[in-house]
Formats: sequence, structure tokens, C-alpha cells
Amino acid sequence: MKITIIYDNQAKKGLTADWGFSCLIENKEKILFDTGANGKILLNNMRKLGIDPQSIDEIFISHYHFDHTGGLSDILNMNATAKIYIPSSFRGVKNREVIEIKDPIEIHAGVFSTGELDGIEQSMAIQTKKGLVIIVGCSHPGVDKIMDRAKEIARTSGQEKIYAVIGG
Repeated sequence: MKITIIYDNQAKKGLTADWGFSCLIENKEKILFDTGANGKILLNNMRKLGIDPQSIDEIFISHYHFDHTGGLSDILNMNATAKIYIPSSFRGVKNREVIEIKDPIEIHAGVFSTGELDGIEQSMAIQTKKGLVIIVGCSHPGVDKIMDRAKEIARTSGQEKIYAVIGG
């Protein structure tokens, strides 16, 4: 698995920094986690990182706040086939395959959504050999609550150790 930070307020050299968050998770699928606040910055940083927007298989939106969804329409204009995972409280995506998530769900083998916590935000948990990697948006429900939910989900596979928490 490889995770590339695309959008952050402390971007690495050569990228444009801005308030918000987005990363690309490359496992068997390429999953774009959130889209930052500004589509032009998102796409520009992707270009600089050599990430083709059309290569993204899925888009996972943590929650509705602008700094995590501002680039969504721009990426959707560049990619007509990506499947979109949204928390059930999110509205506004039309004419696309959208999976609304309320409860915890396994998206792919070893890749989970925590489900929508506190009616606002979902996070992602990925099982690795070293432990769980948890990807978060803003962590509005609290990192402790997110980690507890991720461990609950992973308990069924016997892997509850948290290796890393990444996000905005």
C-alpha cells in the first residue's frame, strides 16, 4: 500500500499548500480520500505528483465541509467512472454511482469505512501487516472514537493494533 498526500496546508516542496486535505491510497484500487478545498489546486498538485485523475477508481469523502469537498466537482469532470463513497448526511452528487454509508462496512478486503460517526464524518481503516492504518478527515467525532470504531471493525480479523493515523 502507498499513501500520497496531495492536498494539505503544509504541502511538501513544489506543491501548493492550502487549507484542506486529500490523499491518494494505492492498494489494489486507487482511492482518492477527500478532495481539498480548491479543485484547481488539487488537480495542479496531482499533475506535479504524476497522478492521472482518470486512473482513480474510487473517491471516498469523509464529510461535507468545503475543505474536504471543494475539489470534488473538478475531479468528477476529469474522471467519469470513479465510484463515490459518501457519508449518508452528504448531499449534492448527481448522475454518478454513489454509495451512501451510515454504518461500518468493508469496502474491499481489508479496507473499511468506520461508518458515519456523530452524524457527520466517516473515516477509513486499512489492515496492513504492521497494523491498522486509519485515514481521517477532520476527526470531528474525536480521534479516540474513530480509533475505537476502527478497532471494533478489525477485531473480527484478529488485528486491532493501530500502526498509523493519517489525515487533516
